[in-house]
Amino acid sequence: MNRSGMKILMFSLHFTEYAFELAQALSKENQVHLILSEPKVPEAIKQALDKDSGGSLSYTLLGRYNWKHPGMYKNIFIVLKVALGFRPQIIHHQESGDFSNLAAFICAVFIPTVGTVHDVEPHLETANKQSHYLMVIRDFIRKRLYRRIIVHGRALKEHLLKSAGRRQNEVAVIPHGCLFSFKSTPGHNEVNEEEHTVLFFGRIGEYKGLRYLIEAEIQVSQKIPDFKVIIAGQGDDLEVNRKRIEHNPHFEIHDRYIPNEEVAVFFNRCALVVLPYVEASQSGVAAMAFAFGKPVIVTDVGSLSEVVKNGENGSIVPAKDTEKLAEAIVNLLENKQMRKKMGENTLKVAKTDLSWEHIVQLTQKVYQTVLAA
Repeated sequence: MNRSGMKILMFSLHFTEYAFELAQALSKENQVHLILSEPKVPEAIKQALDKDSGGSLSYTLLGRYNWKHPGMYKNIFIVLKVALGFRPQIIHHQESGDFSNLAAFICAVFIPTVGTVHDVEPHLETANKQSHYLMVIRDFIRKRLYRRIIVHGRALKEHLLKSAGRRQNEVAVIPHGCLFSFKSTPGHNEVNEEEHTVLFFGRIGEYKGLRYLIEAEIQVSQKIPDFKVIIAGQGDDLEVNRKRIEHNPHFEIHDRYIPNEEVAVFFNRCALVVLPYVEASQSGVAAMAFAFGKPVIVTDVGSLSEVVKNGENGSIVPAKDTEKLAEAIVNLLENKQMRKKMGENTLKVAKTDLSWEHIVQLTQKVYQTVLAA
């Protein structure tokens, strides 16, 4: 396939870093136009898009509005205009709960559309907030408009097959790629690892299980007196648990959105990354940890255990089990050689199974199946 192989319109109003890395990798062999939500585009990605724009990767930014705002209808007009001008052979939609997605769905009536479902079910803190109408539209799209659906794990596929009523061959499993763009921060290699420090990173919702890490700290710090938990990110669940940790010297709290240029600092400082999730689909944070060569401790929920292999590149513990979580943290922090070996294994996976070259190969096969049909 030559550089101008397929013409792909990628639509992503939420998973910005993921869509950017996938679009960039696809653009090596195809023409890709990427539609993103402007408020969710970090400056570093905006600069990279501007640098690439005019070649095989172009982009459009949309404002973010609720369904009552006139700007939402302006977004629909913009997307339809882009589709008519670009004339894609296929649309790749990164599913999210935003009414501006209606534009992509209108296009899906006329243009073959592939949907990546990042979350088969909404997370705990958003489940009760999502509009009933959006959920109805989402279910209709999954059942009727997507020619093929991509999910990030076998367990997620089985769940989706039941809820969406699709056939086995209509749902493809493609892993969540490593978010390598965070590693390009100048000077990030100058930050040293802190041997007894773990990282809890990203948007902090109830499903992330912060309370179980807080409870585990008591047991861990008894055995490792200089144990530290870096919490980097913001969210409602941090506020719920703040009083339990704000005066605790074992916690370092960065209650704010972490811009891309600072991400590398936090991942390089930690010895391992902890994801004590109560429920999950897959995890972009786990994929980031792999890119930085960090072992990961995860709970056995969603498809996390399909990427993190117990004893090879991290540890798997039962969800909501504070004691097992504490044991896993102590075991890895006290065994530097084991951590080093696991870190080497995470990098190996990042450069093979979770590399964008590999993911592009799998994704293009899905496109080709749709076009052939």
